[in-house]
Amino acid sequence: MLFLAVFCGFLAEYQLEHLIEKQKGRQYISSFLQDLEIDNKQLDQLIPAFIEKDELLDTLLLKIRGIGASTGANGIYKYYRHPFAYPDFIYTDRTIQQLKNSGGMRLIADKAASDSIIAYDAAVRLTSIGISEGIKDLLAPTKLLTFKLFDLRCCPELGTAVLPHVRGTGGLKIDFPEPGTLLTYDNKIITEYFNIVQELKRQYALYLKDLEDLRKTNNPVRDYLQKKYHLK
Repeated sequence: MLFLAVFCGFLAEYQLEHLIEKQKGRQYISSFLQDLEIDNKQLDQLIPAFIEKDELLDTLLLKIRGIGASTGANGIYKYYRHPFAYPDFIYTDRTIQQLKNSGGMRLIADKAASDSIIAYDAAVRLTSIGISEGIKDLLAPTKLLTFKLFDLRCCPELGTAVLPHVRGTGGLKIDFPEPGTLLTYDNKIITEYFNIVQELKRQYALYLKDLEDLRKTNNPVRDYLQKKYHLK
């Protein structure tokens, strides 16, 4: 009888521990779904922003081709920040960090669920590598060429305005010169500026594709986890 009582107690404790772990796993899934939703809202804003940026840089490249002694700056001042200012994707990784640091992945018994979480994390980190290697290395030389070409004494507001990366000027009106004049019309410098803007446009287009691919990964992961764990 004593053995039976001890054995039953052991089974009850095991069942309780198993239930607690199952509940913790479900809590992790619920938290991860919230993170995915935050990421998805970011993507819904960033993707149109980068589509708009692509169009703006197309216009800038066309205007750079028209720069000359007779046309002056050809209206490129209003595009001053667009080549080197961009909105970045901020990964909501609070849950994935908890899962990694606490060994919580073992609490997610469904292999398809854990595989999808790992795959999403890898997709986000691959996107971050694209930004670091493709875009950030070009920002410093782009700014140097910008400072060689633009005479910013025409726009003192630029020194005080906190400008959004893509749209408008935060309600602050800046009177960009039209067509404006440049510090130099040296064909070599103008060509270098054109080349680097064109390369940045290409890199932003690649980043846009990464963001679109990430959204394609985000949606199925959310759908699967919601259905599997009956969560909204």
